[in-house]
Amino acid sequence: MKKLLPFIFLFFTIILFAQTKNVTSSEIRWKGYKTLKAEALSHNGTLKLKSGNLLVKGSEIAGGNFVMDMTSMDSEDLNGNPKLKKMFENHLKSDDFFDAAKYPVSTYQIKSVRKLNGGVFNYQINGVLTIKGISKNVNFPAKVSQINDEIKLTSARFTFNRKSFGLNYNIFEDMLISNDVEMNISIVAK
Repeated sequence: MKKLLPFIFLFFTIILFAQTKNVTSSEIRWKGYKTLKAEALSHNGTLKLKSGNLLVKGSEIAGGNFVMDMTSMDSEDLNGNPKLKKMFENHLKSDDFFDAAKYPVSTYQIKSVRKLNGGVFNYQINGVLTIKGISKNVNFPAKVSQINDEIKLTSARFTFNRKSFGLNYNIFEDMLISNDVEMNISIVAK
């Protein structure tokens, strides 16, 4: 019991001095490429956030959790061709890639935040991204600002390796797709 006392004290200290702010608006953008990273060979779009919060101590982010709705995947670059757009989005949501029927959500859990000196992006966000039940560390720089009781977090463009999360296609087609998926995240919590 004596060994547990410091952990219990720390837990209650965090609860007493930390506050949870719920995400009130968000924008999650993604971009994928063929193996040649050319704009003409890319697709981009958005995902909706199902829920999210930031844990704040004083004026600093101490943690957070985001739940992304994988069934909301939108491919904006194909807006001019509704038939192709629907076909491509269904393909991304199928078990070929994200398997949204089996894994309707993906999550990001902020594990730590480190203040950076200078530059537009003033914090390093370190956390765990979970896609299709597979969890990997994914870190990114972010600009964090606070106005009154509202906190805005905007990430720099960052990438994750799709194959690390089991996002594979058939062997021939898979060789034509870049492993890197780019993302940008912007959230406001209050």
